[in-house]
This record gives sequence, structure tokens and C-alpha cells, in this order.
Amino acid sequence: MLRVCLMVVMLFVLYGCQDEVDTEVVTSGTNYTKKQQKEMESIDINSYREVADVFKETDVIKSGGKPYFVVFGANGCVYCDRLKNLIKENVDIKEFLKTNYASYYININYSKLHFVEFLDKSVQTSDLVKLYKISPTPTLVFLSAQGKELFVYPGYMPKKRLQKALEFFKNPALENMEPKSIKQSFQEFLNS
Repeated sequence: MLRVCLMVVMLFVLYGCQDEVDTEVVTSGTNYTKKQQKEMESIDINSYREVADVFKETDVIKSGGKPYFVVFGANGCVYCDRLKNLIKENVDIKEFLKTNYASYYININYSKLHFVEFLDKSVQTSDLVKLYKISPTPTLVFLSAQGKELFVYPGYMPKKRLQKALEFFKNPALENMEPKSIKQSFQEFLNS
């Protein structure tokens, strides 16, 4: 009897696990292929496709020596759509962003992993939402090229104010100013 049991166990060991490993499957716990996984990670791109020529893919968030302009948006957000249309329809704003900023659009409805250069680590979308205290959408975040928070603007920004903000926050000297001084200088710049 013991011999029969040992032989049955040996048969299971020898023949039971002859499944070939599919290298296209991401993990053994899912049946997602690498292609499907990439598509799921890129689903947020669809939320800003009409201005994808301005906003960079958010897998890796890096400055390239330029200050950051980060828009936090959401699905079904009327003012997010208005902001995207404003950027899409104004060549001057589009070109200014492309030339002077590392621009990113982060959709808070999707969980995604982002490597953030100035943090020197990968973080989830939800971590960025907490970091910048995002509540309403859109929220516009202006950062220096080194990642220093210069200004966070919750809500839609009209064209003239956006143009002035983009002009003001590209200044590298803001890196060395205190937050209160930055806000005061920006207010004076808006009123000039």
C-alpha cells in the first residue's frame, strides 16, 4: 500500500506540472498580457488625448530643466474639459507650455504609478493627490524645475489669468523665494 501511494505521488510530481509558462502573462495570479497591462496603465491618456501634444505621459514625471505645470483633473469634470479646450484652442498657450514647461495632466480617477524625478521615487496617483491636497478639479500646480511647490490653484483659471500665471511661474528665481513672497509677487504681477 505504501508503494502504491508513493508511486501515485511520484506520478503527480513528474507529470502534474507540465504547463508551459506564458511569458506574455504579467503574473500567475492574472491572465493579463503585457500589452493589456500597458493599455490599462495608459487609460488615463484618453482623458487628455485632445491635448496630448502638450501634456506628457505620466509614467515618468521629469522636468528636463523646465518648471512643472501639473493639472489634476477628473472624469466628468466640466471645468477640466473647459481648461483642456482653452489650451487646445489657443495656439499661444499651447506653444508657451511646450516651450517653457514640463506639463503633465494627472487624472485622479485612475490609480497609476508615477516615477517622480524630484521625489526620486515612484508614487501612486493617490499619493500625489495627498501631497498637493487636491480637492476640487481641476487643480493647477506650478512647481520649480527642482520640484519646489510655487503655487497651487484649485479650480478653473480663465485665459488671461492662465497666461499671466504661466509667464510668472516660469521664473527660476522663484526657487529661492518664500511661499508668502511668491504669492504676494504673483498678486502684484496679476494687478500690473
